[in-house]
Amino acid sequence: MKNLIKIFPVLLFFFCAGLTAQEKYDYSNDPGYVDFGDLAKFQDGSDVTEVLVEKNLLRMVAKATLSSDTALYDLLSGLKLVKVNSFKSDEKNKTDIFKKMEDINKKLTSKNWDRIVHVRGGDEYTNVFIKSSESDDNIYGLVVTTYQGNGESSFVNIVGKINLESIGRLGAKFDIPELDQITKKKSK
Repeated sequence: MKNLIKIFPVLLFFFCAGLTAQEKYDYSNDPGYVDFGDLAKFQDGSDVTEVLVEKNLLRMVAKATLSSDTALYDLLSGLKLVKVNSFKSDEKNKTDIFKKMEDINKKLTSKNWDRIVHVRGGDEYTNVFIKSSESDDNIYGLVVTTYQGNGESSFVNIVGKINLESIGRLGAKFDIPELDQITKKKSK
């Protein structure tokens, strides 16, 4: 019996790990998912932030906010993935970051994403794209790419049913400053 008590937590751990592994979701088939490719060469410095909040955690956070903030609950319960890659940008990696951003812009444009924000001035370059559905007027993907010279560059992808009016709240909740600046300026 003592051995069973010692082995039980180990078995429970492997059982839970097996369930978690089975629940991994393949986001690449989602209309709002964007593969940014290899960003490793930009992330070799000390100022690197990677955020990957997947469907299960988003649901848990949504449930936790249900009683205190129904609008945030509604926003989070429709999301499947929040992916953020931020890193230091400077003159050394500027050309490579711009090339990566342009490649992503071309890919999104060719797949009928709508660019709703475009900022280019001084040492700042930002694009915000949304993937909407013509059949039900919903937004299923959001991509933000931003470069700030001698500062920070970020690549953000949010997958799932998105309410643009509430997206700034998501930025505040997960401390993603790029999302705080998005407003409902859909220009076609």
